[in-house]
Amino acid sequence: MAVTKLGKEIYVEAPDEIGMLAKISTVIANAGVNIQAICAYGEKGKAIFRIVTSDNKKAMESLKPLNFKMKEQEVVLMELEDRVGAMAEVCRKMASEKANLTHIYGTTGVGGGACLLVLSSNDNAKIVKIFV
Repeated sequence: MAVTKLGKEIYVEAPDEIGMLAKISTVIANAGVNIQAICAYGEKGKAIFRIVTSDNKKAMESLKPLNFKMKEQEVVLMELEDRVGAMAEVCRKMASEKANLTHIYGTTGVGGGACLLVLSSNDNAKIVKIFV
């Protein structure tokens, strides 16, 4: 159904300014790090970024000079087929197992490629076990 494992995301709080996504993504790219998934939004004057990369340590080191609040957090990484209903199926299964999600974001597959869901809950290890 879904390939599921524990992973890490970078949580970044920055000023909510025009061009902040360009600044952050450029710094990460210049460090030679690939952004695999990202969620970004503005809230109360802050720009919040949740980023899964190919090398979180290197990405965080590259962002350090910007003096933004940053931390690395555990998440669940779930690869799904790019097909109608795939996400609905895994979400129903998590709900039936009483998994309480705190956040979720993802990518879509292009041309039938895999999708990546990034999620967190009150018990990430439990979610991984559901799909083993």
